[in-house]
Amino acid sequence: MPESRSTEPLVWIDCEMTGLNLEKDTIMSLACFVTDHDLKMLDNSGYEAVLHHSQEQMDAMGDWCKQHHGASGLTQACLDSSTTAETAAEELLEYIQKFVPERKKALLAGNTVHADKAFLVQEPFTKVVKYLHHRIFDVSAIKEAARRWAPIEVLKKSPQKAGKHEAKADILESIAEAAYYKRVFFDKSSAGS
Repeated sequence: MPESRSTEPLVWIDCEMTGLNLEKDTIMSLACFVTDHDLKMLDNSGYEAVLHHSQEQMDAMGDWCKQHHGASGLTQACLDSSTTAETAAEELLEYIQKFVPERKKALLAGNTVHADKAFLVQEPFTKVVKYLHHRIFDVSAIKEAARRWAPIEVLKKSPQKAGKHEAKADILESIAEAAYYKRVFFDKSSAGS
């Protein structure tokens, strides 16, 4: 049976973690925006949370995380925060449900979003991932296709990422990058140009 055109929304999530080891590292902060299928924001405010971490957890981070999250202020924000992972998971799910009232419709979206999903499938965030469709929308996959098959002009004009590794800034960059690739590769008005 052929695929049909989807008009389901995209749930854009970016997480900053204490590292990438699923056995010991945890989500420090996250940001979420929901767009329609055409990448129009359904809410310009989005959802953001900084999760409480102890000094011991911050001290256990690797050098890159200590340096980067320390310089960005995220380490101190985590120490100062009173938001638990459980609270953030509940609030995130409620935020998503405001714009996506039906389960298993919206796709989790982002850049290299499988890495974020690997942390989000763990408790207490499991319910968020279970609410979404099993497929993901990964902008980095489109970028990698472009690097292999698109004209060099497309690559030269692609949005440059600041690489802040800050959840809100990163997810907004991902949406902007997706909009660029959508315009270049998929919009009828630019087809063949």
